[in-house]
Amino acid sequence: MTENISMDFFHPDHLGDLHKSGLSNETILEAGIKSVCPRDIDKIFGYPTFAKSAYEIPYGNGYSRFKMFYDEADKINPKTGGERPKYLAKKDSGNHLYIPAKVKPLLKDLSIPLYITEGEKKSLKACQEGLYCIAIAGLWNWKSKDRDELIPDFDMINFKGRTVCLVPDNDFQKPDSKGRPRNLRQAVYELAYHLIDRGAKVSWVELPGGEQ
Repeated sequence: MTENISMDFFHPDHLGDLHKSGLSNETILEAGIKSVCPRDIDKIFGYPTFAKSAYEIPYGNGYSRFKMFYDEADKINPKTGGERPKYLAKKDSGNHLYIPAKVKPLLKDLSIPLYITEGEKKSLKACQEGLYCIAIAGLWNWKSKDRDELIPDFDMINFKGRTVCLVPDNDFQKPDSKGRPRNLRQAVYELAYHLIDRGAKVSWVELPGGEQ
């Protein structure tokens, strides 16, 4: 009963988006995800986002990422001609690891294989299905700004001798929308090398094509 009442506070578009990713109401509530009051969106970022709504994905360390929703007329930025970002974080907040509550007590437990995927919702879905999975926001978001090294959040995890499986999105080896090659394969390789340097036994899963 409490769960049903709590879900009433979600914007239907947000709940639909989360359910589309396979997340149960229980998982959504445990993660602390919540709809943002529309009048607060631009206040959070300090500039006009042109979003009609957004939901917050808290990381539990004062940092959050926000999934943004736009009216059809506002999806394209007229200055750049490109689509407005699907996700935003506060300016200069840096990169962080998304670590679901289920995984946090096991960060030092070397007997637990650890999965690292791309995106918070995929991480939550994996945990919901019984895997221990953390996430980076994008394939290059494991590194510190302007330095080729792991962000400090990785220091919370014991990697020595640990089995680690990287699970990038299924398009990480494909060209971009204009047919140009991307360097996402390099991002996966470099993350693997850094984790190996810390003693991890690293492999990765190539997901089949289709919807991510």
